[in-house]
Amino acid sequence: MKKIYLLTLSLFLSAISYSQVILSLDDDSVYIDSIAKITKNTKSDSIKCLYSFKLSKMYLMVQDAKKSKEYLEQANRLKDQFPFLKDAGIFYNSYSFLEKGDVDGFEKTLLKANDKLKKYYNTEAFRLRAIILQNYGIMQQRKNNEKAYMKLLINEAIPAAKKSRDYELISGLYKAVAIIFMNNNEREKASEYLSEAQKYVERAIKKSPTVAESKMETYIINAENLVELQHFYDAKKVLDKAFSTLKNFPESNLNDSYFYSEGLYYAKQNKNTNALESYEKGIVSAEKHQNAIALNRLKFAEYEVLFKLKNYSKAKSNLDYLLKNTPFVVDRKNYYNELAKVYNATKEYDKAYYYSHKYNAVNDSLNNTKFKSEIVELEAKYKKAESEKKITMLQSQNDKAALLVYNNRLNSVLLAGLSFILFLIVLFLWIFNKNQKKLSIQKEINLKQELSAFEDRHKLSVSKALIQGEEMERKRIARDLHDGLGSMLSGVKIHLNLAKKENPETVNGVDTLLDNSIKELRNISQNLMPESLLELSLEHALRDLCAANSNTATKVEFQYLIKKSRLPKNYEIMIYRIIQELLNNALKYAKASQVLVSCSQNKDVFFITVEDNGIGFDILDPKNKNGMGLKNIKNRVEFLSGKLEIESKINQGTSAYIELNVINENQGNE
Repeated sequence: MKKIYLLTLSLFLSAISYSQVILSLDDDSVYIDSIAKITKNTKSDSIKCLYSFKLSKMYLMVQDAKKSKEYLEQANRLKDQFPFLKDAGIFYNSYSFLEKGDVDGFEKTLLKANDKLKKYYNTEAFRLRAIILQNYGIMQQRKNNEKAYMKLLINEAIPAAKKSRDYELISGLYKAVAIIFMNNNEREKASEYLSEAQKYVERAIKKSPTVAESKMETYIINAENLVELQHFYDAKKVLDKAFSTLKNFPESNLNDSYFYSEGLYYAKQNKNTNALESYEKGIVSAEKHQNAIALNRLKFAEYEVLFKLKNYSKAKSNLDYLLKNTPFVVDRKNYYNELAKVYNATKEYDKAYYYSHKYNAVNDSLNNTKFKSEIVELEAKYKKAESEKKITMLQSQNDKAALLVYNNRLNSVLLAGLSFILFLIVLFLWIFNKNQKKLSIQKEINLKQELSAFEDRHKLSVSKALIQGEEMERKRIARDLHDGLGSMLSGVKIHLNLAKKENPETVNGVDTLLDNSIKELRNISQNLMPESLLELSLEHALRDLCAANSNTATKVEFQYLIKKSRLPKNYEIMIYRIIQELLNNALKYAKASQVLVSCSQNKDVFFITVEDNGIGFDILDPKNKNGMGLKNIKNRVEFLSGKLEIESKINQGTSAYIELNVINENQGNE
């Protein structure tokens, strides 16, 4: 009964089978309803899909299977448009295997989802991988492979969770490691991990439907471990933190474990009356919530205090209850031993002998089972060794027989072999002659292909030179406009300000016109070569571009899903021009109310997505295919050896997907 049981496996597994206790504190329906409202109103399919997956898990957690299934179906309808969400959907759909009782299928799906998500480097991918690894580890723990679970947590799940910056998740993983140490009575090591778990959960300011419960559970488990280490001062501080919240939620099932820890705190200091009061409160709470695991722990802890106080009647009553409600043989064996102690203390030696005998019988039975298992294993090894000897003897006899047959056939085979070799020589000469003719034809084809490839490379180099020349000319014009004409206009403004004193009415009109001219000049200069792209980064320049083009009629949403990327400046300029042209087309022709610009990167491939909900156009129309704007985009995509795909239907919006081959500056330097 000293073992600590993990109350919640994870945000995903806590809401499914295996008789886990779902911790509850405050009402999370308001939070879940707010997420559902955002999901309903968003125009972005990617956001709707991601939030639908999350809602399916939240409703599963609050045991609303119908809504959980509805949102999962909605997410599955949208996920195929987005590679990341398609791969994430493997994990969100893995529950269906458990629903069918296919545990092996569930484990294989978890491993598949983890493998698919390895190629993504955004925080959501790392968060999902940490949850997946924890769930897979829990399945190994259920197979009594706790060592494998520990390795997964420390070597893979925790590092992934830290990259996700989800402090509640990190805390939960540290807590899982601590519980493994507590189960093996390594309290000092458990204390280190529980300390980290408490630090992280207290830093978790991000709203979630489980963060309050996670914090309380961490406090309670940490307090219990500190009590076992006899660090009573520290344990009291942690218990007070938990109580400051739990006192406002008397109906919460977290009180089941809180009163156990509080009772243990008093019992270890021989404050037996206080300990019994705490245990009684916990028993009432556990019975109300039908929490059998917590109830049994509380009953046994109460028994220990009662026995110490020589209240043998009540102590015996607790043991009778535990024997009646405990299915595990190992626990029942311990209860028999405790009953023998009680009857011995009350001088009922016949009953003490009876339960002592039952304890020994169960103990011998367990040991005998183990002994029989060892005998069976030794017998199997012996039979295997005997079989291997027989197989070896038979193999030797077969080898001798095969050798005789081989000697008899050798001469025949040699004669047939020589004949076959002569045949092969003749065949080879005939094939060689035939292949020589084919080679001469192939050489002509290859020469034509090389000439064609050379022409393509020449066209590409010319295109590159034109694009580079265009960018250089843009820089020069922007610099000349800003430094030359801009300075001249500013000088004229200064002279006009001096002339204001003599003829203010005339000058005011000219002054306004001049201000508009300077502003327009700056806009033209910025459009030719934005300073944020030259001075800051591609992300800042694109964010400024989207913000500048967003207005009351059209909202431009920008997503930059790259953590760290340092591209050569000419690549950044090329990417900026491509997005600028796509955005101009969407704003000029699409009549859209919403435009989504998204950038992501996987190693040396840079992905661009521009979507709008406008009127669309006919892609097969030659006027649309050969437009100047589309030609400029295609030239720049070819410059970066990329791919361009445009999807559009009348009145159904337009989507442009681009993949560009780029080289990071760090890679280039290596």
